[in-house]
Amino acid sequence: MIETALVELIDRAEAECVEAQRTDLSNRLRQIRSRVLDPAQLVLVVGEPEQGKSELVNSLVNAPVCATGEHVSTTVPTVVRHSSEPSAQLVGQETPQSAVGGDRWPVPIERLHEELDDALRQGRPLSRAEVGLPRALLENGLALMDTPAVGGVVSSLGAVTEEAVAEADALLMVSDATQELTTNELNFLRRVTSMCPNVALVQPKIDFVPDWRRIVEINRKHMANAGVAGKIFPVSSRIRARAMREKSQELNTESGFPPLLDYLRKEMASAHEQLTRRLVAHNVTEAIDRITTSLREELNNQSPRTATETLLELEAAQRRAEDLKRLSGRWQKTLSDAVQELYSDIEYDFRERSWAVLHRANETLDEVDPGTTWEDFEDWLRQNLSRAIAETFEWLDRRRERITEQVCDELLREHVRTLPASDPIPVPDPLPRVPDPKPPKNADYPRKDQFLTGLRGSYGGVLMFGLMTSMAGLPLMNVVSISAGLLLGSKSLNEEKDARLKRRQAEARTSVQRYVEHVVFQVNKEARDAIRHMHQTLHDHCNRITEQAQISISRSIQDTKRSAEQSAVDRDARAREIKKKLEELNALRKKAATLTSNRITAA
Repeated sequence: MIETALVELIDRAEAECVEAQRTDLSNRLRQIRSRVLDPAQLVLVVGEPEQGKSELVNSLVNAPVCATGEHVSTTVPTVVRHSSEPSAQLVGQETPQSAVGGDRWPVPIERLHEELDDALRQGRPLSRAEVGLPRALLENGLALMDTPAVGGVVSSLGAVTEEAVAEADALLMVSDATQELTTNELNFLRRVTSMCPNVALVQPKIDFVPDWRRIVEINRKHMANAGVAGKIFPVSSRIRARAMREKSQELNTESGFPPLLDYLRKEMASAHEQLTRRLVAHNVTEAIDRITTSLREELNNQSPRTATETLLELEAAQRRAEDLKRLSGRWQKTLSDAVQELYSDIEYDFRERSWAVLHRANETLDEVDPGTTWEDFEDWLRQNLSRAIAETFEWLDRRRERITEQVCDELLREHVRTLPASDPIPVPDPLPRVPDPKPPKNADYPRKDQFLTGLRGSYGGVLMFGLMTSMAGLPLMNVVSISAGLLLGSKSLNEEKDARLKRRQAEARTSVQRYVEHVVFQVNKEARDAIRHMHQTLHDHCNRITEQAQISISRSIQDTKRSAEQSAVDRDARAREIKKKLEELNALRKKAATLTSNRITAA
């Protein structure tokens, strides 16, 4: 079987990596080995934000497995596979100790989105979420992966999707039918075609666009001009959802999903073997090339050299080691200072925004009666606080990008050419965890109490003016005394109403202030957790680069010393060994190259 030949080829390449002490390459090949033995056919769903890719995945499997909604974006990849029972689990990021994958912990499928958000807020490094569903579409090994969209589709490829694209059997590019393909999207399609030629364009939201057929034809020409060969599937997730609810075959046909489902079921199976060959060839060739480069450098070092040349090489390597040590200290200090400053700035930023909301709330409460407008006012308060939270975390995400560029600036110039893969900081929603502000008391003023208040106020007026008029011979109860009583009673009633209103306004201001302070406390906690996670991710990335550079420099020093200590006979013997190993690696590389063209036999 083809799997046997591929596995044996991977095993041979992995053995070479182990012999060369390249654990990073051997770990990667072990991952590819597991991928070859896995019958799953991986389909990546990618696209820019707000294009409807998560909704597309939900429509394909007829289940809300991916979070959707306005201002909701995918922050962690979600893989949907076949399972006899609905299930979900979160998968942690890989560590040096885990060659194949990170830790896994099951979660209730109905609470997947909440558990995912909680894990991110707690700073857990996640690689993906996995969902199992009993669906006919998935039972033959098809697996759908909803990928994050980071700013634009190109940055998404660089941050999260690059490795996954190389391992995917197919790729669904999602771009809604409201507009033509953008330049970024076309560039992305051109780029991924070399890694995953089985690409299709899905254009959702056709129910919103009357002339979607014109957009589809324009995009078909754009793809042809860009040299991208791929089918286009115009669909409507909303019509599909309605068709599933009403079990309407007519609506399902109108949704455009049947051709897409046929494509995934039929064409995926035929392309699976070809894509698996390409995956193995790419990774085996890359591993062999890296080992070959190291061996050729060592072979060059076997040539006789003078003591002066050896000394110069050692001095240069030691200088690089010292420079790396200084560089390591600089980026660690830069990162520490930037994070401490960010802690202070983010707390000040949200407190300033919340004070602005509180100031507007107090001005509003001074003008209205909170007893009668409390529900509307409460909704207004939550909306403004939610907007302030979103603005603060958007600002925090921009600061994260600047800090990443600042810390990695020298590393980018000296040692690495990619920024660390990081997801945008999700906007939290702490308001459901904060107790609602208490409405003011005494909102109702019963008529009985109003009558008694007016009566108490009028009593003094009737008595005072009645006594005064009685001196003129009039009875105690007369027109003047009664009018005075009514006037003073009305005045007392209005004063009591004003006093009650001011008490309600004061109670409302106090309640709102406590509520806002509680929200500030929760948001600051969320922000500090996000900053801590960013700090850990960036520190681990830079530390990993530094460690790799240190290993490379140490190996260079050891090779130089070993070469200097070797005799001419030893150098000749080692040179022959290296040449023989290079021939073996070249033969192995040629065998890997045949995967993309000819059939191979078991090694």
